[in-house]
Amino acid sequence: MTTAEMLRELPAGDSRSLPTLDGIAESLRRQGEDVEVVYSPRGDVFRIVTREQVA
Repeated sequence: MTTAEMLRELPAGDSRSLPTLDGIAESLRRQGEDVEVVYSPRGDVFRIVTREQVA
């Protein structure tokens, strides 16, 4: 697993965070993981979570 794949949370205030996590999530999806990028107001971060956690 690469560093990028292990990275699952970035600050929402950084304009590069969402595109970065979207790319990582897409890579994880190609590997068979069912993930989404979501915003978490607690901590003001974007994070990658499984779809089960979203529901």
